Parts: sequence; C-alpha cells; structure tokens
Amino acid sequence: MNTSSTHSLDYSVVVPVFQGQETLRPLAEQVRAFFKEAGYSYELILVHDGGHPEAWEVMQQLRQELGAATVKLIRLSRNFGQHNALLCGFRHATGRFIVTLDEDLQHVPADITQLIQRQVEGNFDVVYGCYAVRQHAGWRNLTSGLLRQMLRLGIPELHPDYSAFRLLKTEVARHCLSMRNSYTFLDGYLTWVTSSVGSVPVTHQPRSTGRSSYTLGRLIRHSINIFVTFSDVPVRLLSYASLLVFVLTTLYSSYILLRKLLYNDLLPGFASLIVAIGIGVGLLLLGMGILGEYIHRINLKTTRRPDFIEAETLE
Repeated sequence: MNTSSTHSLDYSVVVPVFQGQETLRPLAEQVRAFFKEAGYSYELILVHDGGHPEAWEVMQQLRQELGAATVKLIRLSRNFGQHNALLCGFRHATGRFIVTLDEDLQHVPADITQLIQRQVEGNFDVVYGCYAVRQHAGWRNLTSGLLRQMLRLGIPELHPDYSAFRLLKTEVARHCLSMRNSYTFLDGYLTWVTSSVGSVPVTHQPRSTGRSSYTLGRLIRHSINIFVTFSDVPVRLLSYASLLVFVLTTLYSSYILLRKLLYNDLLPGFASLIVAIGIGVGLLLLGMGILGEYIHRINLKTTRRPDFIEAETLE
C-alpha cells in the first residue's frame, strides 16, 4: 500500500448524516471495532447535511465519548445533498485513504477490509463495494436499475459497480473539490479524475430503522440531473432525430415534386401539411426543451455557487 508523509492517519471515514440519530451510535462502534482489530489508525468525519436536529446532538455525544482526536463534526447551513456533504468531508480528511459509508447501517463496516484488500491487489485509485442483492424497497431497486441502464448508455466510462460504499485515495478525492458543475455527482467526478477503478462484492443489509430520504420524486430529479449534466446523449439524440426528419421530409418533398411534374394529379394535401408542421414544431419544441436544460445548467455554473457552506465545524 502506498504511503505518504503528508498524511498522519491511515483512513478517514466520511459519513453524510441526514436522519441517522438512531443508527449513528452503532455505526460508530462498528467502525471503531473494525479499525481496532485491523490495527489501522483512523478518523471518523460526520457531516450533518441539514437533517434532523437530534442527529446533530448524537454526533456531539459521540465526539465526547470517542474523543475529539477521532471524531470530526461538520454541520452544514442547510441540506446540500449527499454528494456535496461527502465533498465537504473530503476537505477535512487527513488520512491516506478515504472510506465513504451511509448512515443507515446498510453498509457493513467490517467489509472495509475487502475494499482494502482489493485496493492493495491492484493499487486502484478507487474501489467500490458492489452488492449481489440490494436490500431496498422494490420500487427503489427498479428505479435504481433503470438509472444504471441509462447511465451505462449516457456515461460509458462510469464504472458499472459504482456505489456509495467506496474506498479512494485522498489525493484523488481532493481533485473533486476543484470541480464546479451545475450538479454534483461524485462518481461522475471520479470517472473524470481516474480510470484506475476496481470493485469487490460486499454485503448490503436491510435498513434497520426509518426510511430512505430518497423519495421517488427525488430519485427522478437526481437521475435527470445526472443524465443531463454528465452525458451528451440528449443532444446527440436531438441531432440524429433532426437529421432523420430532414432526410425523410426531403425524400417526401422530392417524391411530391416529381409526381407533380410527371403526372400532375395531386392537389395540395391538408393531412400532409399538418403532419409536416406537427413533426417540425414538435421537434423544435423538444430541441428547445433540451437546450433549455443545458442553458439552465450553464447559468447555474456561471453563478459559481459553493457546493456546501459550513455553519459549524468541530475538529
């Protein structure tokens, strides 16, 4: 495993927190037990992403119990989203490697050893924990599967096993902090930074308490934002559709012109006119909608809004 004199710890574990008031304590205990047994030094970075106030109280208690040298706390000024909260954690990480975990205990801290072993085997910049069976609700598995299929077409460089359970080199994570896209998709950033990516099977446990903060509406918005921000497929589809319509209308117009010249047996057709206008106007509206999405994101990017704002930091 590569070492670096600039890092005092082996691992930084970053956990975005939204409503983990019931799961944070057992999660922190399992993380501590793993690193104690494995013999690695670590720090736990908890980023409160504008979620339940009780979760912040639990975070402060854990800092007192486990020690200020082990637990870092960041409270964001509002909810910025899971990926932006992770970027905030990256800024404060001092370990040679970073591990990202969800707050809900669906990721098993003991499986970090598999990520470490896989990283050592291939000296990968990023290692994902992939799941043979996802323990989400049926609708969540369905929408996640559809999103992955879309992203496989739209972002072919994206690793097919990407997940929220990751191990990555800290210097790779730092590069993500300099990016300023209109929408933050951490795995898209990592795809741009490096192609040295591996994966390893891990356990995905059923949610022990509460329910996911990702509603159907949020998942749909998340999918659209990722697809439009990180993929050029919508624009290419518009280009191909425009070319196809141009060829078809040109051929049809040539046929009408030749028949008119040779046989002169056609009257102006209202139906043909309506079809032509309908296709043309529909295509123009579709193109305006897609271009509008991109222009909107360009506008967001030019405003240079911060990915996150720290309201309080304890480290």
